[in-house]
Amino acid sequence: MKLLKFLAPLSLIVAYIFYSFLPVSLEKKTVEIPYGMPSTDIAWYLYREGVIRSPLSFLSLHLIKKGELQAGEYEFDGLVFPWDVYRKIHYGLRKTYKITIPEGSDVYDIARVLDSYKICKAEDFLKYALSPKTAQNYGLNTFSMEGFLFPDTYSFSKNTHPLAIISVMYRNFLKRTEPLRRELEKSGMSLEEWVTIASLIEKETALKEERPLVSAVIHNRLKRGMKLQIDPTVIYAMKRKGIWNGKLSSKDLDIDDPYNTYAYFGLPPSPICNPGLDSLASALRPAKVNYLYFVANGSGGHRFSSTYSEHLANVKAYIELRR
Repeated sequence: MKLLKFLAPLSLIVAYIFYSFLPVSLEKKTVEIPYGMPSTDIAWYLYREGVIRSPLSFLSLHLIKKGELQAGEYEFDGLVFPWDVYRKIHYGLRKTYKITIPEGSDVYDIARVLDSYKICKAEDFLKYALSPKTAQNYGLNTFSMEGFLFPDTYSFSKNTHPLAIISVMYRNFLKRTEPLRRELEKSGMSLEEWVTIASLIEKETALKEERPLVSAVIHNRLKRGMKLQIDPTVIYAMKRKGIWNGKLSSKDLDIDDPYNTYAYFGLPPSPICNPGLDSLASALRPAKVNYLYFVANGSGGHRFSSTYSEHLANVKAYIELRR
């Protein structure tokens, strides 16, 4: 009888331990573990959220592994065992979100996208992306990471540090531009000049067939010592000053800012967006034409000309078209 009295509670304990390690069936359950939460509180939180059957299983695994538990957002789906839960949190296998950065996005655009997905705060991203120190850490002779954050689709988790995001995007830039950078070595341009020209092309036209022509105009004007007078540089100057409202007026062309190519000769101090491969290739391979001017043609493209008189005629035609 005494033995039976001893074995009865023991069997209950064994059953409870066995039960604790049974899996649970979940359908895309997301939990978020805040920074600094103690392991005991994590175990109880996971239990209350239905991710594990008992705090005992998680705490037992933590006692055995003695590993670090990482804060963040985690997703569980299907038949989930306690060791699956522990493994994810121990190794920081956080839930990720796919975000797409379109070609021609500038750092301000990227910051808004990241903020909308709660990957990081817009102001935190801009703090690092616009820092000369960040650019210098990557060996770039420029004032920010603008131009070197390759437009692509990425997977990031919530609350990712901006420097980690910048690192991923810059490494992707290096990877995707490797063949073009080999070609760059023969061009006489620096990396920074090349990307800056490509960013101007990217913002000036969305038509692939026009990009070598826009590139030719930029290269030709630079060789002649002419001001580039490219509208998107004024828009970028306004974004830097926090005064861009979506409309560009003639008076804005007089803004005193080094990025304003109506006010200053040569290239802007750094890229004005993050260009795609077509624009980067066009910056290296301008069309063999003597064009010096272009103006919108009213249908999404441009009219190109070699002389100022031709340009004035094209401008007049565009004005009449808009009436």
